[in-house]
Amino acid sequence: MLSTRGEAYAKAGLADGYIGPRNAQFDKDTKQGVVSFSNAENFLMQDVMLDYIRTQVVPSLDSTNLTYHEGPFGSTRLRAAMANLIATYFRPAMPISPEHIVFTNGVTSLNAICALSLTNPGDGILLGQPIYGSFTGDLRVPSDCQLIYTPFHGDDPFSIDAVARYEETFVKARDELGVAIRALLICNPHNPLGRCYSRETLVALLQFCHKYQIHLVSDEVYALSVYEEIDPTGGYVSILSIDPVPLGVDPALVHVLYGMSKDFAAAGLRLGCLISQNQRFLQAALSLSRFHWPSNVSCSIATAILEDRDFVKTFLQRSHQLLRSHRDLAARVLEEAGIPFSKGGVAGFFLWIDLSKCLDDAIATSQGGWAAELDLSRRLRHSGVVMSSGYAYHNEVPGWFRVIFSVEVEGLKMGLSRIIQLYHGSGDRLVSG
Repeated sequence: MLSTRGEAYAKAGLADGYIGPRNAQFDKDTKQGVVSFSNAENFLMQDVMLDYIRTQVVPSLDSTNLTYHEGPFGSTRLRAAMANLIATYFRPAMPISPEHIVFTNGVTSLNAICALSLTNPGDGILLGQPIYGSFTGDLRVPSDCQLIYTPFHGDDPFSIDAVARYEETFVKARDELGVAIRALLICNPHNPLGRCYSRETLVALLQFCHKYQIHLVSDEVYALSVYEEIDPTGGYVSILSIDPVPLGVDPALVHVLYGMSKDFAAAGLRLGCLISQNQRFLQAALSLSRFHWPSNVSCSIATAILEDRDFVKTFLQRSHQLLRSHRDLAARVLEEAGIPFSKGGVAGFFLWIDLSKCLDDAIATSQGGWAAELDLSRRLRHSGVVMSSGYAYHNEVPGWFRVIFSVEVEGLKMGLSRIIQLYHGSGDRLVSG
């Protein structure tokens, strides 16, 4: 007895992962419980952030935090603090002011706002493979748009060659499927590959979007979790740092999504922001923010953090050190065990590992590779490890999984040991060192 829209949400089951009994989490003293590599959070820095909030922020909260305050899109002071952070770390080519920023209760909400504002039902948003799996629920379910995924067939998805693959997919969707693509969505830094786009490739993507007059939405939630540079010119380049005007690209086509969840180890604050020069889009986002109102307590906490530039600097430095150390540990263990993984990652909290060797051939033959991957997910869970799989990330081939290394070191070692044991199918292989 629901509406068509209500039935669509009920069928989508977007809350399923949060409902039901929980497995006992790994206990480093007993070595028992499930190691979860499923949630991409910076667990390594949460104690530092929590201590700062308790000692530096909570005593300063006042009655305005219990009011509607300035409205549903973030206070002027918060948006100014974010604009200063962007100016410092994103190196924008065009000035970013508080008027270019809209806050909501998380980047998840911003994804929905982008889909609702930029597409009509049946229109398409272009993405690469693999990519963050929850875009499906965030974008398609609220707007009824279509997500059109681009295979790269062995080409480097971060190179200029990849732009031709995006164009092939765009043209096929338009000419063969009758789908009007309205936007290209990228993750930079990338989830789950942990790589960053070069300036050269970003310029080519801007020119591609200008050619077909589609929006370029850059999800940059891991912007300040770049723990290593490949070379002096490597690392993270924000799309904001490229001036679109000399390229003949309309600045109104370029948008960035950012938030506090990843870089600041504060997913529970539920704060994300849209940065755009497109005034009409911002007006739409301001209206939609009424339905995605961030807590004023969260906004005050974020304002205090962002305004304390010395704390931000030292926090990020420590975060980078820990992320690099844990990435190096995970990479070394995987290499010693002979488990392949995607190389070149310099950002985020994860490695993209190849467990296709463990797929059940009989299931793959009778039911297909993705059924075999689901079976492998179940076997991993039975072994005490939970991870996101390639199917969830729209990978081109089955058998790949995302390992989160930004967890407590004993849990990381045990989780990797259990993966290695399943991979080699014999005895205990505990990770040490």
